[in-house]
Amino acid sequence: MTIDQVILAAIVVVVLILIAVGLMRIVTRQRGANESAFGAGGVPHVAIGTAGVAKTLIHPSGVVLAAGEQWSANSASGARIEAGQPVRIVGQDGLTLLVEATGTGRPGGSGPADTAAPPSGA
Repeated sequence: MTIDQVILAAIVVVVLILIAVGLMRIVTRQRGANESAFGAGGVPHVAIGTAGVAKTLIHPSGVVLAAGEQWSANSASGARIEAGQPVRIVGQDGLTLLVEATGTGRPGGSGPADTAAPPSGA
């Protein structure tokens, strides 16, 4: 056997080992309980009273960051909620959160949610 044949054989063996390891990882991968339905570690519900932040203008719908994930959201009262304004989850309709602005003195935060105290432990 020449040195070229030895090198080629070594490369083939390494490639076959990498393919075998990749296939084993795919076959033995542990999936989260709800990963199939909601993506990587996603949750289907957010607790009422959870604090969040409007990522986009919500008028009447937009996107909020709550429970560490971005969610579609609707303003519960129909009030305009500016991007960056803190919000509180007041309900959920499927995978869409119903939110109210919390009292920050920012524009668009009119209504009862402005005077409400944030939930304890949030």
